[in-house]
Amino acid sequence: MYPPARPRLLLVCVVFGLALLGYVPAPADADGQAVLAVAVSLARFGAADIDAIGHTEWLLTASGSMGSRGLDGALYAKKGPAPSLLLLPFVALADALPWLTVRATAMLFNALALTAAAALLYSFARRLGFGAWAALAVGLAYSAATFAITYVKTLFGEPLAGLLLLGAVMCAHAFCASGGRWRLAAAGGLLALCAGINTAYALLALPLTAYLFWPLSPPLLLNGRGGRGVRALAGDVAAFAAPLAAGAALISVYNWARFGSPFASGYGFEAGEGFITPLGVGLYGMLLSPYRGVFWYNPLLLLAIPGWLLFRQRHGRLAWLILALTALQLVTFAAWWSWHGGVVWGPRFLLVPLPLLALTLAPVFEAAARRRAVLAVAAALVALSVGVQLLGALLNYLYYEGELFVAYWPDLETANVVQRTSPPMYDPALSPIVGHLRLLLDGYPLDPAWLRDGVDAVHLGAALLLVGAGIAAGFSKRLSARAASALALAAALIALNVVPARQGNRPQQVELAALDAALQPPAVTLVASSHFGDGLLDLERSGRVVAMHAPTSPADPLARSAWARARALAEGDSLWYVSWFASGHPDNWQERALFEQAYFAAERPVSGHRALWFSLAPDPPAQPGGWRFGPIALEAYSIETAVDGLRVALRWTASEPSLADYAWFVHLLDADGAVVAQQDRAPLGGFAPAAGWTPGQRVTDRLFFPLPPGTDTAGWALRVGWVNPISGDRLPAAAPDGAPLPDGFALVLASD
Repeated sequence: MYPPARPRLLLVCVVFGLALLGYVPAPADADGQAVLAVAVSLARFGAADIDAIGHTEWLLTASGSMGSRGLDGALYAKKGPAPSLLLLPFVALADALPWLTVRATAMLFNALALTAAAALLYSFARRLGFGAWAALAVGLAYSAATFAITYVKTLFGEPLAGLLLLGAVMCAHAFCASGGRWRLAAAGGLLALCAGINTAYALLALPLTAYLFWPLSPPLLLNGRGGRGVRALAGDVAAFAAPLAAGAALISVYNWARFGSPFASGYGFEAGEGFITPLGVGLYGMLLSPYRGVFWYNPLLLLAIPGWLLFRQRHGRLAWLILALTALQLVTFAAWWSWHGGVVWGPRFLLVPLPLLALTLAPVFEAAARRRAVLAVAAALVALSVGVQLLGALLNYLYYEGELFVAYWPDLETANVVQRTSPPMYDPALSPIVGHLRLLLDGYPLDPAWLRDGVDAVHLGAALLLVGAGIAAGFSKRLSARAASALALAAALIALNVVPARQGNRPQQVELAALDAALQPPAVTLVASSHFGDGLLDLERSGRVVAMHAPTSPADPLARSAWARARALAEGDSLWYVSWFASGHPDNWQERALFEQAYFAAERPVSGHRALWFSLAPDPPAQPGGWRFGPIALEAYSIETAVDGLRVALRWTASEPSLADYAWFVHLLDADGAVVAQQDRAPLGGFAPAAGWTPGQRVTDRLFFPLPPGTDTAGWALRVGWVNPISGDRLPAAAPDGAPLPDGFALVLASD
């Protein structure tokens, strides 16, 4: 069989189509949520906080927390900024196109990273002299038969790190073969980006440096370059090192701006994060354990052992570089506190050298074309590996991992230590691979977006259209190169729009759209609920969001920091407060504080929650009152007409015990006496019921009536009164001079 005419185009379309079949509409992992939260904050507000997912601080352990409070009180992610920066175009695109949402669009990121890595693998294999079919098999094997395919469901940075490392090695190899200082700069830049994902990945520069500049290295001897001597070598080193130094400097500035130190990244080493796992435990766990062993999750990689030996015969220095990079990554993260990578599929940190390991399969695939025995073994391991990846792709990792935690690691704070010696580390029957198979047979919900609520034929059709377009573009002899590229591009654009757009009609997205509409006009929003999760990132019309858990105690340091952050952002402006508490609930200390200190404007119900709008402007000078309403007097009041509306403060006092939970009303009247706006409620939003007042007690209610800019309030007035909620009758009213007001209300001018 002859190779297709355009194998790279075929590979790109098929891999991306397959990735879309594993696509999910939102990141389930806290790491991905944090990475996306930074991108959203940067794109919309020019900040880098993760306040919008602050509720996760209550749901994670101290060592697994996604962020730390910075100098300004904001919550900042411990994850490196590189993935967030690369996600900025996805956020901008989703904000610009009404049929796209941020999370659904961002979840294309690792699918594209997987596709790009497969394409680079093909190109690299061909450059190394392997045949078209072997190179194509390498790209397909990496993208469909290794655990890389399961990470299209996440926003973890490791798939991107693997792509960047592969690119850096390609540039280094090309420099060794042909020179070109720009290739050194490109390799250094790609490694700098890699370090921007995880600072520990900067260590990967060490083997590459040795590969490039070891005294016996060929680059100094090629193309007459050796004659340039030390100066040429210094220039080469500078070209490679300059991007790395610039990246280190930028990361240092980023850390300093957030935490006041270039070395503070947000990781909680005092909470147990760090390189604390015994090396032997981590090595066993990442290589051989049924829980996270790389060969359990990637049986195909067994072929990388003979593959590397064959690869070394043709490309010795490159083979040793691949081995050194893999070993360094393995040893580094075998000692990491979370050596397993968290709630994931397989040893996450080995995703970084995985494309390079896949490259060593090329000679095995070439041998398989000549020897049936090799072909049979390779085909069996490929099939087995694909089956393993299907189990990871079809089900959410949280299902089975949750079972293990309940059974073996109920204490989350010490779970990482206990995992080292617990049965799942050694018992194949407890492997997540076996567990996922059982859950699949038990009918657990399927994870891919096109299978979540029955078969989404449109999503499925878009993915298969892309695969079909790739096959046609790769094999058709009737299509010119330009026509084949146009066909593939058209199919890709359709898929890129259709797949994320299909997520907009899901129940949670409908709920989030209702919340977004309720939080208008946009303002800083404090969401005291974990109900909406990372869906708050999809609020495209609202202002900055600070999320926290509820209920909490005022003494809870996490709650106090979130509360202070929201108040600081909204200082002198408006604040939306979203809560599931009923009005006046005694445990809702934040709402009580807002009613005591801020001007209440409106309340809107949404998704079993209450969205309350407050203005945090300072109080204007008070004026004496004197009006009386039964046992209640309006002791003083203030009225301030501002650009954005009217603020009113009413200070009540009781002359005698109140016998009922009276409620007041305030109507804003225009010059013709028509009601423009009104508020009717219990004192302090129900937190100070009138029935509990004692003689001499003072309660101040603050009201905000938003008005369009430029509204002429000349001749406007306020109508104030109190009502017995049981009978519905107004309380008898009297003017400051004691004269009765027969209509049972008082008039107070809306402006001085």
